[in-house]
Amino acid sequence: MLPVQVFPRRRCPRCPRASGWPGTRALLLFLSVAQPAFAASPQGLFEPLAGQVRELEVAAADGRLLATHSAVIVDAERVVVQCDLVEGAPLLRLRATSRTLVARPLHADVRRNLCLLDVPGLSGRPVELATALPSAGARVLAVSNALGLGIGVSDGVVAAIRESGGEALIQHTAPVAPGSEGGGLFDESGRLLGVIRYRRLDGQNVNFAAPAAWIPEIAARAAAQTELREWRGQAAAFERDARWAELATHAAERTRRAADEPEAWFWLAWAKEAQRDWPAAEQAYREAARRAAGDVTVGLGLARARINLDRLDEALATARQLLAVQAEDTRVWAMIGWIEIRRKQPQAAATALDEAIRLAPWNTTALYLSATLAADHGDWPKALRLFRQLTRAEPANALWWIKLAEAQYRAQDYQRALNAAEKLLALSPEHADGWLWKGAALSALGRRKEGIDALRAALARGPLSPAWAWIFLGNTYYALRLYPEAIQAYREVAKFEAQAESVQDSLGVALKDGGQFDEALRLFEAARLKRPEDPFVWRQVGYVNGLMGRSEPMIAALEQSLRLDPKQARVWRALLEGYHAAGRPEDVRRAYAKLLELDPGQAEKAYHDYLLPYEAGR
Repeated sequence: MLPVQVFPRRRCPRCPRASGWPGTRALLLFLSVAQPAFAASPQGLFEPLAGQVRELEVAAADGRLLATHSAVIVDAERVVVQCDLVEGAPLLRLRATSRTLVARPLHADVRRNLCLLDVPGLSGRPVELATALPSAGARVLAVSNALGLGIGVSDGVVAAIRESGGEALIQHTAPVAPGSEGGGLFDESGRLLGVIRYRRLDGQNVNFAAPAAWIPEIAARAAAQTELREWRGQAAAFERDARWAELATHAAERTRRAADEPEAWFWLAWAKEAQRDWPAAEQAYREAARRAAGDVTVGLGLARARINLDRLDEALATARQLLAVQAEDTRVWAMIGWIEIRRKQPQAAATALDEAIRLAPWNTTALYLSATLAADHGDWPKALRLFRQLTRAEPANALWWIKLAEAQYRAQDYQRALNAAEKLLALSPEHADGWLWKGAALSALGRRKEGIDALRAALARGPLSPAWAWIFLGNTYYALRLYPEAIQAYREVAKFEAQAESVQDSLGVALKDGGQFDEALRLFEAARLKRPEDPFVWRQVGYVNGLMGRSEPMIAALEQSLRLDPKQARVWRALLEGYHAAGRPEDVRRAYAKLLELDPGQAEKAYHDYLLPYEAGR
């Protein structure tokens, strides 16, 4: 297995959401377990230790906050952090009580992923370093900025000392979460045992820390790693600026000079993936996997490349091989779920995604895929529960509010759809899709004029799917019997989805009801040739002919519609009228008998309008 620091953590814009993994990072909810009490309580130890661990902020050049982590004070005006958290960062800030100080990289031991930062003006007592590795079962205290909520504490025990890449790491059970990385793992005496690494995703409460004994070695090791540090820094810069061709060249050159180094192959694969050169990405991931057997990050990349090459069985085999090594990795289960969706195996996909969510209840990728799968199969209670969970996990993520509003609309819970749309607009007042779903919900609630205004506002701002906005607008105009406006809206939809049958059908109905009979008939006659077994098409051909005064074509079309679906009460009523107009009393009585079976109310009215004259004339 590779050292856990080898591959930089990153977002994956090409993994599944609307296309790919949603550009959101899975938020991990650490799982509480019963832990033994400290000889001195965690509360008693926390106060002196909290001042030795600080909140570390990664910011953009304009000062905008990008991420929050943790850092430990190890010397006067110096802190230790994980290198991959700060590599290439435009701006680093350390929160020190009431002040915020600028931090600058000083020394980087990239192989062990530990960096020293210089923080001028930083005050506080440095930690006392433990000189030896702890024993399994020893009590530990994790002090960190978990979830960016500020410095907090959790306790546990040392589970084991594990070897990774020829180095010893401390495995412990003290719960940690995103933001804890770079925090401190302390013993009962308050000595620093290690620097917390990001929680592993392949098990419940399986966490690691880099030994504190590595800290005094950072400067010397950094001096010997100048070439690797510069190479990695340049790679990170290329990635940050999305200069994928240059990153690919940079990584390929290193694979020639250091062919056995898996990181170089990984960077090459990542660059090729960003360029959507899937054959080259797949080959590079395979080379990385040969040198890092069982590494989940590499294996998932290989599976992703094979999915995009439409080699789904190979992708599934790759993911299942990872399970043999990391049976409780939520990312692997989510990947299997995605592959099974692509393989059109919804039950297998649902099982895999449910397992991913069980392992990590806030895995947003798994939640999104599972919710979308449920919605696609009409399981609205599950879809709505999962989309609501997504909005709780990432309340500022616009996509989750859009999907929640859409799901609630499709479940015909229009008021809640409106609420979700308005929450999105409160976060982002100019968000086009917020206006789209607000308009759709308002129209469905009968507030149609407000709905039209909202849908027009959506179109002015450019929604993800303009066709949907025009569809909702056309439907709203039609409901208000504004047929010319409805016809124009449906024509706009046709610009995006010209071949969609539902669009042509809606346009044809609006043309019919708007008095444009010739064009409506042309549309429905063309549809009849394509869909001869569709009773809707025959019904509309009959209606249009009836409106044009053509009794015999009307009767023939309506009779065919009823042969295909004999339970259409309104069509029997229209056919009865056609028989009456054609002077066919026996057929009128036969149609009346059928109508009486299906809709006695309509039959009674039809009797007075059409049969009573015949009865009176006898």
